[in-house]
Amino acid sequence: MHAGGSAERVSTALRVFGGQLKLFRELASLSREELGRQLGYASHTIKSYELAQRIPEPETVERADDLLGAKGVLRVAIPLLEEVQYPPFFRDLAKLERKCLSRHSYETLAVPGLLQTERYARAVIESHVPAHTDDEAELLVSGRLERQGLLTRADRPPVHFIVEQCALERPIGGRELHREQLVAILERLQLRNVSLQVMPTDIEEHPCLDGSLVLVEMPDRRMLGYAEGHARSQLVSDRNEVGELVQLYGMIRTQALSTRESIQFIEKLAG
Repeated sequence: MHAGGSAERVSTALRVFGGQLKLFRELASLSREELGRQLGYASHTIKSYELAQRIPEPETVERADDLLGAKGVLRVAIPLLEEVQYPPFFRDLAKLERKCLSRHSYETLAVPGLLQTERYARAVIESHVPAHTDDEAELLVSGRLERQGLLTRADRPPVHFIVEQCALERPIGGRELHREQLVAILERLQLRNVSLQVMPTDIEEHPCLDGSLVLVEMPDRRMLGYAEGHARSQLVSDRNEVGELVQLYGMIRTQALSTRESIQFIEKLAG
């Protein structure tokens, strides 16, 4: 789907949900303040949902449906709301991440989205050409931050990153924001299920020079891959092709710095 069609679909989905939420709230004779109080949010958050400026969490939609007696009308919007949080090319992977047993990725250009602070994510998204509208940018930022729940999920799935040194060194958003981002990475690496290795720039060559890749292990123990680049972004499910990606990842993992050396490198970079 082209960018204009995608943006229109997002806008329509949010406007329809927002209108339904407002209708059921008014039928229940509740003000935004009263509904917000019952859901645990400020009134301006309820307003942002009704004006299609923000996407609510699935749990919030379910609670609102029950509180307002919507009889499932609001609840049926959850799959669509979850879908429009992410760019079209990324939606399949975002869905898989919610139930994966483990996730491994190789990142080339910027700090991995799962480790980005809100300010860093906003700087990355706002650098996009052609430029996103303000509403599109807000949706993409919130979607990226929502994905980070994977790191602290109750079952603590192992999440491993290999990141190119230059991606960590690039001061996206300025020096102050860059240091803030590096400190945030170090904090995340204190989680037992999260690990990272830096791929040194002085490695002359390695087998993943084509672009970023992600490997996710599913509950049925299947391994799926996701390859991303300027010319293509695709989910890979063929057993042989996934096997090749797993082999590539294993090879670059041996070429990268150890996890301890990587932490030391980031600490030094952060000053």
